[in-house]
Amino acid sequence: MVALAYVSRSTGHIPPYDANLVRLAESPLQGYCAGETLMKTQNYEGNKTMAAECRAKNSSAMSDKPNISKVEYAFCRAIVANDFSGSVDECLGILAQLQLWPTYDGGVTDQWNRARPYPRSAIQVVDQVPDGSRTGGRSGTYRIGGGGP
Repeated sequence: MVALAYVSRSTGHIPPYDANLVRLAESPLQGYCAGETLMKTQNYEGNKTMAAECRAKNSSAMSDKPNISKVEYAFCRAIVANDFSGSVDECLGILAQLQLWPTYDGGVTDQWNRARPYPRSAIQVVDQVPDGSRTGGRSGTYRIGGGGP
């Protein structure tokens, strides 16, 4: 009976991670605090203590519900509020171009693989880029490492 109860229980929420198993920011509050911590420390790996203090300080003002589509904007708002010389839109462009994502501990990461892909690709519809091959692009399903449909 105990084993059956254990197996049938829900696993709960599992936060997202990058390829190095670094926890990613997944809410507006976590994104904002990642940006604030990054700008104050100038450390791309973050600062666990400073990010936690920021989340505690701002928990009543911002949502900590997982909403991955709002993380980048909150991160860039914090970057601009903490003396980034550009705009929120420029910050968003840099994140997208370099495939950076804010981390839970107040840094950024660019470590992705097939098991843990860049989060933006899951939340954004991207126009297909021409492949530039001599014969042109093909439609259909391909095998990884294979030569054709």
